[in-house]
Amino acid sequence: MKLHKIILPVVASTMLLTGCDDQKMEWATPDGHGAVTASEIPLQVKEVLANYETLKTYSAEYMPNTTLGLGIGAAIFTDESDPRSALAKSNYQMITLGNAMKHDAMVKNDGSLNFATVDAVIAALPSDMRLYGHNFFWHTQQNQTYLKSLIAPSFTVQTDGDIASVLKNGSFDADLSSWMGWGGSSTREWDATGGVGGSGAAKITNPASGNLWDVQFCQDLDAPAAPGTYMLRFKARTNGVGHIQVCLQQPSGSYSAVGYETFEVGTEWTTCEKEITVTEDGNSYIRLCINTGADVATYWVDDVEFGTKIEDPMINIITGDNNDFEGGTKGNWSSWGNGSSTDVVEGGYNGSKYCATLVNPEDANEWSAQFCLDLADPLVKGKTYIFQFYAKSSVGSGKIQVCAQQPSGSYPAEGYNTFDVGTDWILCEREFTVTGDNELTRLCINFGKVAATYWVDNIKFGEKRENASAAPSHGPRKATKIVYTFKTAEEKSAILTDAMESWVKGMAEHLAEKNIVPYGYDVINEAIADGSNKVRGVDNVFGMTGDSDPVENATEGLNLNWESGHFYWGYFVKDYGVKAFQLARKYLPAETKLFINDYNLETSPQKLAALIDWVKSIDQANGSPIVDGIGTQMHIAINPTDNADNNAAIVANLKEKVDAQFQTMAATGKLVRVTELDVDMCSYDANGERTATSSPSAAQYKCQADVYRMIFESYKANVPEAQQSGITIWSLTDQADEHEYWLKGGKPNLFDDANLRKWAYKGVCDGIAGEDLGLKFGGEDYKKYYEENNVSPTVQ
Repeated sequence: MKLHKIILPVVASTMLLTGCDDQKMEWATPDGHGAVTASEIPLQVKEVLANYETLKTYSAEYMPNTTLGLGIGAAIFTDESDPRSALAKSNYQMITLGNAMKHDAMVKNDGSLNFATVDAVIAALPSDMRLYGHNFFWHTQQNQTYLKSLIAPSFTVQTDGDIASVLKNGSFDADLSSWMGWGGSSTREWDATGGVGGSGAAKITNPASGNLWDVQFCQDLDAPAAPGTYMLRFKARTNGVGHIQVCLQQPSGSYSAVGYETFEVGTEWTTCEKEITVTEDGNSYIRLCINTGADVATYWVDDVEFGTKIEDPMINIITGDNNDFEGGTKGNWSSWGNGSSTDVVEGGYNGSKYCATLVNPEDANEWSAQFCLDLADPLVKGKTYIFQFYAKSSVGSGKIQVCAQQPSGSYPAEGYNTFDVGTDWILCEREFTVTGDNELTRLCINFGKVAATYWVDNIKFGEKRENASAAPSHGPRKATKIVYTFKTAEEKSAILTDAMESWVKGMAEHLAEKNIVPYGYDVINEAIADGSNKVRGVDNVFGMTGDSDPVENATEGLNLNWESGHFYWGYFVKDYGVKAFQLARKYLPAETKLFINDYNLETSPQKLAALIDWVKSIDQANGSPIVDGIGTQMHIAINPTDNADNNAAIVANLKEKVDAQFQTMAATGKLVRVTELDVDMCSYDANGERTATSSPSAAQYKCQADVYRMIFESYKANVPEAQQSGITIWSLTDQADEHEYWLKGGKPNLFDDANLRKWAYKGVCDGIAGEDLGLKFGGEDYKKYYEENNVSPTVQ
């Protein structure tokens, strides 16, 4: 037994009558005890912690073959005026950017890459610090707009012909005549093939951002717009994401304007429509303005119409397949006579998918072959009706006759009219007034006169509106319609595979140009869905609330049914896992390690097993191992108290799970990395809602430190050194801006909200070393605590 040196106070046993102020405390050494030296004065934990070296110092000494990483926001890392930038660089060997290298941050709507933020990070990266890539393929934070545009059906749009447009050259078929523009160093030119369906369009290039009205594209009307309601409609697209503002303006004085509206425009054609009301207010609204000055972008504008709206002259009663056959059926149409046949085939009017085909084998009377539709109610005597459709023939001299018929008795009919139909689509239109008392309930298209094949589409029939306007003088009316051409599953897979390669190649080649060799890269992130433990996107598994099977149809095109920013690569590219790693291996340096990364692996052995199985399948599909390592995020949640036994049990129970996780991962022979470690002190209610422990006690902070230490020690004990890739701590400090979206209100990190070392800092250092480094300090080392002021007041 060691005899401790001790000094005890000796107090006079007799109280002096001179009063308390005259009493004196004297110090003496009891018999048998040695004198105490300064070096033996014990230190408080906070005084010990002040003497610890930086994190990367211990990592280099005790774990020299691994890297200690930090997950950090690019804005913090690149801001030299923020003390956290220097704190990160002095403590860590590698950084992982939280969001700046993800798909939605890098890939623009035209597929090009924006390297501005990444280049700023590279410029701020010290020579002794590595970069870890995070990430290539995920199910969230993807540029959904761009990816959807690649696989969405192509479409053609029939010009909306319901506006009596007063504009000149709104279709830009040959030039930009009648239009003018200015502002913001912008340019305007005619693009001969840039318009809808490859027609001409106005191309406006804006090289700088500013106010919307800084760049204008305008036409002056022949006369000021009279009070009333007008309709403006045009189609627009851009090379990324842009904004277009419209208005009707008085081009002098205060430049008063009405009808302001701003539209967001992407890479697909968008129909922009605005109803503009002009009142009697003394202004002469004569100039139509299309403003594009807000964004750096190139815009294409086509099919501009402005004027009063024209109602369809008929109240059409034919809808669905009875009208356009786009469901692939004849609807309720029937046919008979002359050995004829009718069907629905591809190749409809104006690029639509389907139309009806009527085959007449030999010349006869018009009514010898009929294509008919029965109506629910008879036509009304005295009312005027319009029969309209498009038709063409296999011969230049085809004939089609129409009528409204009573389908009984002597088959009386009215509205007869015969059209000469050639090999090009023509509009067949018949207006007639019912004069007799017959029960006209059948519409007939008679095609028996000339032997030929006829194609019929877009059939409309209905009562003529009272006081219906005449067709506008600038051309015939056309129905508003979008006709889709769908891509096959094979086409979608091939297109997205190309997009995968462009993304990986572009990123890798740019880093190479900057002489950056990433230590590692999360090629695929969070691939396994919770609960089902299946690969996300495969076999209709998504694992995210609100996401379901995509739907594609003729009325809406492609609806992904996925929340904003979500994209499941495996839904369309079934072998995307092996393709992703093959592309990463093809373009990244051989030194860069390729990882797959997921969460909850320490708490769900089933999910870990599913991930490992998928990794095996990727290696097998490649023909040889291609996945270098498996990453476990380890976002740990604990609910410690002030009870030491309770907290010890938390650590012990968690250790059992963590040990098993590392052992299972190590058994794969792959590199093992902890990719996003944090320890959140919180509680969860019965609904799974998290409540942060926003003001932890000293005992709770101590438990957090013990968990951090346990994880590092378990990693070293259970993962062979050759497979140890290292550990990345997720976020630097407890400052609120680092936890605006992740662990909001929590205290999960190693530095507090004043950038000072917490007890968790000691836990990590001791875990790296495998011993209590604080035992090396004592005596006058306490001074450093007061000199450095680098320890959080939460350390007691």
